[in-house]
This record gives sequence, C-alpha cells and structure tokens, in this order.
Amino acid sequence: MRRFIAVVLASLLVFASTPLLLAAKATGTISGVAKATAGQPLAGHSVRVRSVRTGDVVAMARTTATGSFIVSSLDPGSYVVEIVDTAGRIIGTSAIATVVEGSTASVVVTAASSELVGGMAGIAIAIIVAASAAAVVGIVVATTGDEASPSK
Repeated sequence: MRRFIAVVLASLLVFASTPLLLAAKATGTISGVAKATAGQPLAGHSVRVRSVRTGDVVAMARTTATGSFIVSSLDPGSYVVEIVDTAGRIIGTSAIATVVEGSTASVVVTAASSELVGGMAGIAIAIIVAASAAAVVGIVVATTGDEASPSK
C-alpha cells in the first residue's frame, strides 16, 4: 500500500511540474455581414477567409438569411474575407481584418457593382488584395527599418 501511495505521489509531482500539453490553442474570431451594393443582405453565399501572409484559404462558412457570418478558431494574424457566389466567383472582399487571440474582429463585405460581377470581378478583387498585402509589407518595412527584399 505504501508503495502504491509513493508511486501516485511521484506521478503527481512529475505531472505538476510539466506544462499542460493539452492546453487550448489561443484563437480568435471574425464576424461580419455581407451586403449587396444597394444594402440588402447576401443570404446563402459562401464565405472564405484568406490569410494575408500566405494567400491560403484557411476557413470557410456560409452567410445566414440576414447576410451575417461567424468564423471562429482562427490563429492570430491578418485575413481578408471573400464572398463567393454560387458560380464560384468572388463578388466582394473585406478590408484586412486583424485577429487577436480571444477577440472578435468585425467586417462588412459589400459585393462589387453588377458591372464587375463576372470575368473582371476576380481580376479587380485580386488587384485589391495584392495592393493590401503590399501596404502591409510597406508598414513592416517602415516600422522595422528592414528591407523586405531578400536580395539585398
């Protein structure tokens, strides 16, 4: 019996001195609403969350009847929210949303005008996203003084 108690106490000491490996990962949330240019909600549209750093789509959701959406469990970082129609075309993007652990970033995504929806919408939105990413790099360079180019 004494041996059993000694083993239990020794085990408790070992586990108490090690960090908890199963701790929850610190994440954040993006919530928002998708609207048409006239202000009506975009219900039932796909929502894609794209990392500004990597360009990868990291999460997806759908808008509700009121055009709202919530995407949780996002790593801290900068993201752009894209609204996609049933044909798979990007019809609107948000400004860059910064996710901080334990917080919710809010965005409003307004669809492009009807003249842009189609072949040119994807190109126009890609230019907007690229310009936003370039602005982030410019801010980092200005703040740190380090050049962004690996060739220098």
